[in-house]
Amino acid sequence: MAPRLKVLSNVIDRFAKLNAAVTGYLYGIVYEETLTVLTFSINPVDDSDDPILPIDLQLSLPAEVDLLGILYVDQYRQDIPDAFKEIDVTDNPLLIKYSLDATEVNAFYYIHQKLEPINYEVIDESSLLQNFCYIRLQANIPFLSEEMNIMDSLQDTRKYLAAGKVGFYFNESETYLLGNDIKKDTRNMTTKELVNASKNQNNSKNSKYIPLCFVDTIDAKMFLKMSSENNLDDEPVHLFAPVVQHIKKSIKYCEMSLKIDTLALVGYNINMAQLYEILVESLCRNLRLISFSFENQLKTENMQLQLPEPIHVKPLDFGHLLTAVYPVGLTEAENQIYRRNLHRRFALDLKKPYFKKENALRFKNDKEKMVQLINPHEIITHPNQNISIVQGQYAYHHYMQDGIDDSGWGCAYRSLQTIVSWYRLQGYTNKPIPTHREIQKCLVDIGDKPSSFIGSKQWIGSTEVGYVLETLEDIPIRVLSASSGEEMATLAPDLDRHFRTQGTPVMIGGGVLAHTILGVSYDESFKNVQFLILDPHYTGPEQVNTIVNKGWCGWKKSDFWKKDAFYNMCLPQRPNKF
Repeated sequence: MAPRLKVLSNVIDRFAKLNAAVTGYLYGIVYEETLTVLTFSINPVDDSDDPILPIDLQLSLPAEVDLLGILYVDQYRQDIPDAFKEIDVTDNPLLIKYSLDATEVNAFYYIHQKLEPINYEVIDESSLLQNFCYIRLQANIPFLSEEMNIMDSLQDTRKYLAAGKVGFYFNESETYLLGNDIKKDTRNMTTKELVNASKNQNNSKNSKYIPLCFVDTIDAKMFLKMSSENNLDDEPVHLFAPVVQHIKKSIKYCEMSLKIDTLALVGYNINMAQLYEILVESLCRNLRLISFSFENQLKTENMQLQLPEPIHVKPLDFGHLLTAVYPVGLTEAENQIYRRNLHRRFALDLKKPYFKKENALRFKNDKEKMVQLINPHEIITHPNQNISIVQGQYAYHHYMQDGIDDSGWGCAYRSLQTIVSWYRLQGYTNKPIPTHREIQKCLVDIGDKPSSFIGSKQWIGSTEVGYVLETLEDIPIRVLSASSGEEMATLAPDLDRHFRTQGTPVMIGGGVLAHTILGVSYDESFKNVQFLILDPHYTGPEQVNTIVNKGWCGWKKSDFWKKDAFYNMCLPQRPNKF
């Protein structure tokens, strides 16, 4: 009997954005007699000056996400794809045909050497995560190799670790996985029980606000098994002494600690013996990605080897996580070919960054590293009408942060910092958040303010915010004006268009106050307009419940704006660069 078929809704949505006939591959997970398609890639087209890198995309996917089938987009060939021979996780390879004109998805299983149509169910990411969880494995592996043999040494390391020489530890549930030496009391434990034990431990701690954009994982650590719990009497006895051969010659060695940071997508009913094997596979995928990075470095003449480090990302509209590996110390320009190849293979927009180091995901267990709150608006109930809000992540900057007492004069500075944080967190810039003094110096340098402005407590408005964004960050801006607070409601269509196309926070100045607009809400006739406001005048600690309950972040009706005040809005634009 053929397995059931499910397709993540994100995959269908991404199909709709394709605009040319292509072929590709389908990736997903086989679990409990069901194939679930999570993503796809397209075969590279030689329409760019960039060299096409031989990337094994499966290595960038979490362990358990494997090659399931073939994708034809407006490629109505009748032949059976040779690529079916590469699929070994199911006896029923999948073929999906997508029609650009009809926006129609047809699925077929390859059964008894012919294609049979199959019905499928479309699911969303939340439904997927009711049956699966992400496990994140982090470790450091000592590595020493002759530089000329680094690829062979990495392969040997991978084989050694895959041979059961490692164990895993889950701190939150105090669970050990030791492979064949697994304890009897945990052998039949399921991933679901492991997750519940971890959550119970987390709930018992006093944890601060965790943004929805932070990814929830179960964290695992790795250690090398230096001995076995098996009976040592069964070990073979070596009758001969080792022989040491000394060869006198100069050898260049490479010594480093390999950073492992890898993911697995695991079904809740998986037992601990199976989970051990999955984590080993996850480890090996990460090591192969690291090998790929070293291989590219070795091809570059006169390049000093740099330690590769993994990052995890989740591009907009994807329903799953991806892993990329970058050598430490290389610039974004030096990584550009690799990033561009990933964009092309995953059919991603080349005008938006998705794989920069600044795009790296934040995980719930990284919450202690938070300085400013991220996306406090996420816990707010939205009005029951049309809404458009900021896209992506930003940090909430407000009065009295960073040890600076700017109460009464720094609101526009803080709104500007919030805007810059959005560009940082989306990967458009890696420049630090500008300080009040740096903002003032910028305005002096361009001739907008006198030199006495530096170090003062003078206000700035939306015009100055625009100057700084354009000068320091090379961010283009648009200006929107309202002659009075009553006119603000009429500008709702313009703000709606901004949030849908650009998605950046908006700084608004009027009278002596500045605010940040994060969204707009309206009915069908653009009446009953409300604005999602982030107020930089807050002076308290980073307590999201206080901030939301006291209205420092929340929806405001049109009468929030003063009738006798003139308002200027600075609308930062999204750069066309990846």
